[in-house]
Amino acid sequence: MVENAEFRAGHYRLYKHELIEAAFVNREDLLSFKDCFELVKSAMSHKNYILEEAELAKLKGTDMEMMRDFSEILWENICEDPDKMDKLMKIACSRNSTLVDLVNEEIVPGSLEYYVMFFVGDPMKMDMITKTLEPIPLCDRLTDPEYQNIVKEVRELMDDKLYDRASCYLMRSLPRIVKKGCDPSEWYFDYLEACSYDSANRTIPEFVDSDYKVHMEIHKVKRRMNRTVMDSAKMAAGDSNGTALATVDESEDTCGRICRPQELYKKYRARMLNDERLTSIPDPEPIELRPYQEELVEAACRGVNTIICAPTGSGKTIVATYIIRNHLQEKRDAGEPARVAMLVPTVPLVEQQSLALNRYLRKTFWVEGMSGSEPIDIDGRAPFVLASHITIFTPQIFINLLKSIRKDDRLYFNDFTLFVFDECHHCDVLMRMLHDYNGRKPQVVGLTASLPLGSGRANVEAALDHMMDLCAKLSAHSISTVRKHLRSLQEHVTPPIDEVRNARRPRFDPFVLAISNCMTRIEATLRKELDNIRKALQLRPDEVSFPAKTENRYESFVGALKSRISTDMPGGSVKYQLIKMLDHLGYYYRTLTLSDVLPNSYAYEYLANKVHNEAIPSDVSAAAIQDELRRLFRNYVIPKELQLLENDNGESKEIIRLLHDILREQYDKEPLSRTIIFVTTRLLAEKLSEHLNNCRIIGGGPRAIGCVTSSNQSSSFNGQTAGVQRQMIEDFNTGLRKVLVATSVAEEGLDISACNLIIKYNNTGSERTLIQRRGSYRFAHLSRIGLNSRSILLALDGSIEKRELENIQKEELMRLCLKHIQTKSEAQMKILVEEKIKEQKALRETAMAQRKERRDLLTGRSFDLCCRLCGAFICKSSDMRVACDSQYVCCDPTIWQRIETRVHSNSKALSIATLVGKPYCKGTKECVCNEVLGTIVRLYGAFLPTISAKAIVVDDKDERGRMKDEKKWETISREKFFIEPITERDLKLMLTALLDYSKEMHCVFEAEAQMVAERALADAKRERKRGVRYTIED
Repeated sequence: MVENAEFRAGHYRLYKHELIEAAFVNREDLLSFKDCFELVKSAMSHKNYILEEAELAKLKGTDMEMMRDFSEILWENICEDPDKMDKLMKIACSRNSTLVDLVNEEIVPGSLEYYVMFFVGDPMKMDMITKTLEPIPLCDRLTDPEYQNIVKEVRELMDDKLYDRASCYLMRSLPRIVKKGCDPSEWYFDYLEACSYDSANRTIPEFVDSDYKVHMEIHKVKRRMNRTVMDSAKMAAGDSNGTALATVDESEDTCGRICRPQELYKKYRARMLNDERLTSIPDPEPIELRPYQEELVEAACRGVNTIICAPTGSGKTIVATYIIRNHLQEKRDAGEPARVAMLVPTVPLVEQQSLALNRYLRKTFWVEGMSGSEPIDIDGRAPFVLASHITIFTPQIFINLLKSIRKDDRLYFNDFTLFVFDECHHCDVLMRMLHDYNGRKPQVVGLTASLPLGSGRANVEAALDHMMDLCAKLSAHSISTVRKHLRSLQEHVTPPIDEVRNARRPRFDPFVLAISNCMTRIEATLRKELDNIRKALQLRPDEVSFPAKTENRYESFVGALKSRISTDMPGGSVKYQLIKMLDHLGYYYRTLTLSDVLPNSYAYEYLANKVHNEAIPSDVSAAAIQDELRRLFRNYVIPKELQLLENDNGESKEIIRLLHDILREQYDKEPLSRTIIFVTTRLLAEKLSEHLNNCRIIGGGPRAIGCVTSSNQSSSFNGQTAGVQRQMIEDFNTGLRKVLVATSVAEEGLDISACNLIIKYNNTGSERTLIQRRGSYRFAHLSRIGLNSRSILLALDGSIEKRELENIQKEELMRLCLKHIQTKSEAQMKILVEEKIKEQKALRETAMAQRKERRDLLTGRSFDLCCRLCGAFICKSSDMRVACDSQYVCCDPTIWQRIETRVHSNSKALSIATLVGKPYCKGTKECVCNEVLGTIVRLYGAFLPTISAKAIVVDDKDERGRMKDEKKWETISREKFFIEPITERDLKLMLTALLDYSKEMHCVFEAEAQMVAERALADAKRERKRGVRYTIED
């Protein structure tokens, strides 16, 4: 504190009142600072005091009011000057010796570095905080015993209306608190957390530390680890560094376990719901099943594994809730423990289904949602699941908990007695694990609107076989559909009438011709270069033959060619030129697709932005190709010559005219209609809604038409935040917006409550999306108020219409297959499903035998894997493992010493693992390398470096001097050496290795993994401005 004068002065300012009381006792004390009187005189002039020095000398000690005012203003003029503050401190301490001990009371080093944060960047930062701080809300949250003396004193000062004094006392006292068993910095994070929960103090954490969220998350991880280490019975006696974490014992036989009862974990239930608040929660709503819903639940309520197939909008959530409640109640009545896992495909559905189930099960059974974004408790995630009767998971988080090596996160199949799959075609990985499990298995219920038929299957036998595949995956001996109560179903779910309308492209369009000419010229230049490199890259003739510019596969062709060049071609100006030309072909193709369905001005705007906003490289040869491509654009795409008009309504194009006519006709006849227009891309959704609003196609003002796009993209990529998304849908449901232009996001579980017209705008999907789009909006609701429902495909391309007709045929095929299955008894179905299960098991065993044969063939082969750039040793081939079928990871504990690890700039959740960082090669003694070797992922509780095949070379020691450069792990593992699947032992080894090497880095990655989940949910959390709305038909 002595070393930094500004920090020392800032610290003294927290003792303002004590210093003033001790130092400014009489006029002589004030006169010792007479060099500041001119400033004080100016400040006090509004009080009409005459403060010449001669007059000041006549001040009487009894004039207390003037003394106080003068002291306060004198303080304000000296408090920022370190020298004057030292002088003041000296005077005060000479009068009050206890002040020396009070001000200089020790702050331990681990706390001091965080206390300094309040002064870094601006010496007056702490003063600004104390002037705006609201201490009482913080006192309400600082509940630990160590804080109570401070809290008591602050409350007393606040009661006496000494607000500034209370704030100063709080801020100088907290750094001296060291909580038992905690890091000395604990007070700092407790303080920031308390501020973040209060609206008056919420801006303080970011003011103190702009990255406070990251640092708080890292601290939470450290706190959890320290507690786990202290409490762990398995902590190694010789672990002097305290890095051990409690892990599962892979040798333990868990198959014979019973379901762990909730009573053992009650304390982990939501702690904010005390008994008083729990009694204030409304009773659960009754479940009243319609006749067709009673038919759907019948098999599941008998304990049979079943797939419930019913149209979206028929109330499958109600059906699932009834089955869950019936299952749990029967187990409770029998005195047996029971627990349900409900699996939903997306993060938003975790919260949506949690709220929906709570509506009918609250106060009777405990419901939790687990998407991975929840704050991790000191005791891990598993106890919160075990405390619940029903937990809603995404498959990713559930699989991670079932395979976690950390004891406090580990769940087992026998902890559950019922699995409910929402959209059960997403069940493959989890059900494969369940089939391989030898213990008692839970009952399985699948929910779906459409059973899969497989790609290209056009006959009943093949489609039936595919359906039986799904039944076998779920071990479902029954498919529950509505047979007896079809009339009841039809009364509540009214399918729309399907229409297909064709449109033709304009015979002559100068803009389209100009774009095509540009593409032709670029293709011609590319062909010459591709002919030169085709052999070197081993490109087949069909991989360099450009398809027609109007074909849907054109963009994927360009993307595949670009990927091959990026991956397989060595760097250089030629590679850059090829990639840049392919980029421009992509721009031009997307321009053509926009021109097909929008006025040309929108397509031109897109293309001009892409071409003009490209960064110009510093390399001369690289810049030359960009100049040439820009020149091509300027010479051919000329707005004046191409008659691009901003106010063009686009009706010269038949497809746009048909869209306008359909909307005008619909809203002239039925003004209360709700319409969803499905399009292929986010960009098209945004531009089409803008165009329709500009043309005022329907009444309701310039914002009658909105758009809904995916929330997993940033707004710069035409994505939407979940808040904007939900507000748009709420406006649509309430009638503020009459039309929504949507990408496929609207069929992914978002609650769109009413729609009576669907327009597929030159866009179709699979038979499953056809069924979902027609069923997922509440046609029944609008039918009851006299609105007819329709589904229209506007097809510009013959292939679009063809695909739609194929989907309709497949939908009919599904009905035929279901009708055939319904003729089978439950016993017959069980035999068929068991046969299919045996068939699938035989296929898995054959694949395992083939892997064993390949392993035996490659046994004993050992290679060094070295950095492609500098040749530094990375690891042995025997240290490589494969995880999740596609992640190739290094399980050498010493690898952390040979790589530099950094947090990934685009951390995100993968299918099972979570991407958190990147490993960089440290190089050799001769050179520093810094080559990216792959990624760092969190998998089943451990952090693992994945190694990219493109980043390494295989050093064959048996063939001196030969180093093999391969591009794919599949090739390496087939030809060079066998890569074993990862085991629990490997995971535990790598977990311990990183902790031993750098506990700090482990905590950083752990925090990053948690923030990935929080970011995924940030756009999915419900901002309920008008309350949560759920319809029974949801």
